[in-house]
Amino acid sequence: MAKSNDVVQNIMSRTVRTVEATQPLRVAVGRMAEYDIGSLVVMKNKVPIGIITETDIIKELAREPEKTLTSSCADLASKPLITTSPDMDIWDAFTVMLRNKMRRLPVMRDGILVGIITERDLFKWVIRVIYEPNLPNDIGKLIAQNP
Repeated sequence: MAKSNDVVQNIMSRTVRTVEATQPLRVAVGRMAEYDIGSLVVMKNKVPIGIITETDIIKELAREPEKTLTSSCADLASKPLITTSPDMDIWDAFTVMLRNKMRRLPVMRDGILVGIITERDLFKWVIRVIYEPNLPNDIGKLIAQNP
């Protein structure tokens, strides 16, 4: 069973890559490739308004290949942005993601983007919970690594 101190801030990624709402999608694609990530939080006036994922981009490319890369990031972003707080219980965050069919969940504190929790973060946490206190060394090393 999960420990009572298992909250989102204990497993979230604190570096969140973003893109401005007015920037063309090609900027977002370039940034995702540069950082080897699958999503960007879309910002407008320093406020998160949505998220763009690789799946969103692929679907849009299939639908309108000529227009997609020049569209604004705001046009393609999934909105409204569903978020969580750093002190939310991980099981509750897991539930939010499952209910909303999300693979990434931005983390906000007092209106400021402070992190993101991903499927990978949850997967590593589940492995730790299942194996505690006898986490095999080889698995421990693998889940301790950054993506």
